[in-house]
Amino acid sequence: MGKISDLMRNYPKAELSRTPTPIHKLSRISKYLGYNIYIMRDDLTGFGLGGNKTRKLDYIIGDAIAKKADILISKKASSFTRNAAVAGKIFGFEVHIVIPGIEKEHNQASRDFFKQFGANLHYTEDKNEENFEKKYLEIVQSLKKSKKNIYELHPGGSDSIGALGYLNAFQEINEYSEKNNIHFDSTIHATGSTGTQAGLILGQCISKYNTNNIGIAVSQKAEVQKKRIFNLTNETAKMLKVHFDESLIKVDDRFIGPGYAIPSEEGNNAVKIFSQMEGVMLDYVYTAKAAAGLIFYAKNNLFNKNDNILFIHTGGNSGFYY
Repeated sequence: MGKISDLMRNYPKAELSRTPTPIHKLSRISKYLGYNIYIMRDDLTGFGLGGNKTRKLDYIIGDAIAKKADILISKKASSFTRNAAVAGKIFGFEVHIVIPGIEKEHNQASRDFFKQFGANLHYTEDKNEENFEKKYLEIVQSLKKSKKNIYELHPGGSDSIGALGYLNAFQEINEYSEKNNIHFDSTIHATGSTGTQAGLILGQCISKYNTNNIGIAVSQKAEVQKKRIFNLTNETAKMLKVHFDESLIKVDDRFIGPGYAIPSEEGNNAVKIFSQMEGVMLDYVYTAKAAAGLIFYAKNNLFNKNDNILFIHTGGNSGFYY
């Protein structure tokens, strides 16, 4: 376990998140589902809008500061870029976000949030992905003419630096297990831009903690998502000079529903169960679909009897900004 801490010392951290986040048993849901269900409250990371993105920003902002960046730039209006706007303001960065489409189509609450933190929004009008990427590069090149140091933020904060946030989270899971003598046989979480799952897999490999880590896909089919997770986990493992076991990449794509950022019937049901049984609010875009997966696995006895299952609540603001 100590080896994770040793590796993390080499990377600067902005200390945005209030960690470790609480881990506790969901007693009523456990009784309802017939398994020992625990939750890691990463919706309570305590900075900006909270959630898993702040763990990633801990290391991304730390890296940007170390590299003496002046400007942060990223793509699309998302939970990550909204939290990045807060972090940028706190640390004195100029923040630019490039958004596909036109301004009036952008969620008003999201627009107001960016405005509150002084982020510069650039709308491309054209939503075509190729044209959007071209426009993004044009804006990056234009900003570079200012002679300021530009730091590009990957979507979702999912690069090898951002993935360190969930390597750190796995250390916390490990420490909780040792302190409370509770081993988690399975961990379940939403998987989207892949940084969360990549970090957890590497934490698992480094600490030799035996758990069935299941990513519930929120946007991509399993075959595509697994390749994306492999690429990021492999990139991060090379940076850290550690080995990872590809067989640990597990993705279930049965709970995407109608599509990304569109609520599903199973997800809506999970929201009701978590809120009405435990007072835990889920997000329709991410955590509701992950919780739907958890409920399905339990109701279909896909866990072993007496298993301890950890649900990682990665936040998401209940879809308010989408």
